[in-house]
Amino acid sequence: MDKETGRQLFHLAVGLVALGLLLYFGRGFAIAAVFSVLVIGMLIMNLRLLGFDIPLVLWFEKNFEREKVKLPGWGSACYAAGALMLLTFLTDTNEIAACIMILALGDSVSTIIGRHGKMKIPYNKSKTIEGSLAFFIASLSAYLFIGPTAMLLAALAAVVESLPGLEDNLTIPMACTALMLIL
Repeated sequence: MDKETGRQLFHLAVGLVALGLLLYFGRGFAIAAVFSVLVIGMLIMNLRLLGFDIPLVLWFEKNFEREKVKLPGWGSACYAAGALMLLTFLTDTNEIAACIMILALGDSVSTIIGRHGKMKIPYNKSKTIEGSLAFFIASLSAYLFIGPTAMLLAALAAVVESLPGLEDNLTIPMACTALMLIL
């Protein structure tokens, strides 16, 4: 398995753990857990910026971080912040679960499939139409939690994920939160 596929499977696993915490222990516990992970992660990022080598962190960086990132751990911090946003602003467990499924499954599948796609998105040449379709289809799993609204949510999130230059671990939860609050 190549590094990016492993990275995306880890991305999916983390999202499924967050989903499990939400469904088993409830929203309050999930908020506390994700907040704690975010704070600890930021402390670790700070130590790394100060030059400290932490063996377990170095292993994660070696195996899951993308090459030549300016700030190792940034994507993970954004993922935790995005999940915390969902948990904070949405109160319905099913809505939160649907959005976490989209962030975890949709985003992971889109990268795994999209990397092999041939048809580039006209406004973002680093993404493919195949990846966006995979995102949309995988995100329909949110139907299990919110029914037909999942189609609209999946479509919006797929478009947001395809936008160039934005951190999708933040923009996907932002868009999902906004739509669920509007509906």
